[in-house]
Amino acid sequence: MSPPAQVAYWDRVAGEKTFGHPLDAALLGKLTGSGARILDLGCGYGRLARSLVQAGFGRVVGIDASLEMARRARRARTVVAVAEGGRLPFASRTFDAALLFAVLTCVPEDAEQRAIVGELERVLRPGGALYASDLLLQGDARNRERYRAHAAAGGAHGTFALEGAVFRHHDPTWIEELLSGFERVERREVEVRTMNGNSARGFQWVGRKPGLAAGKRGP
Repeated sequence: MSPPAQVAYWDRVAGEKTFGHPLDAALLGKLTGSGARILDLGCGYGRLARSLVQAGFGRVVGIDASLEMARRARRARTVVAVAEGGRLPFASRTFDAALLFAVLTCVPEDAEQRAIVGELERVLRPGGALYASDLLLQGDARNRERYRAHAAAGGAHGTFALEGAVFRHHDPTWIEELLSGFERVERREVEVRTMNGNSARGFQWVGRKPGLAAGKRGP
């Protein structure tokens, strides 16, 4: 679900990057219970999946577009698949919850972000939880210059080039529009450590797919 140039970037850096978005496992547990089946979309090297297993969640599946990231996750004994094409390799209404951590930053185009969210809506059961964490527009001079330079080359505001790939920071208004198919449960701002070790403003957005609660499915 990522453009080839983006996938090539992640294959190249798979062994050296670390991710730092905080995961509130207690919040997820309140929404789903520890027996929930959870999808970690864009799982990278499996950090969140391992954290959830350690927290008592027994059914966590990761998926990533980067083969090298998936290999790193498997070496750490994380259950992970490799995404190929735009459609996730899961039946509709398979999962009780989905994680979308630092994925939208790596997918700069509106249409591609909508496609990802649409697939998550498809594979989540009615009442299933979506837990997203990503980066907001940054106000510091370095990032403002990066946005300006990329906008001058025809990119949308908030996008910037880095090491041959394109990334995006987000306006909160766009995030609300993008996730409007879900019923918002909680939204918060958080400070995160980026993959290159910088401090940044982020957000966490938690919602439910409309319908029956995930643990109260009909016949």
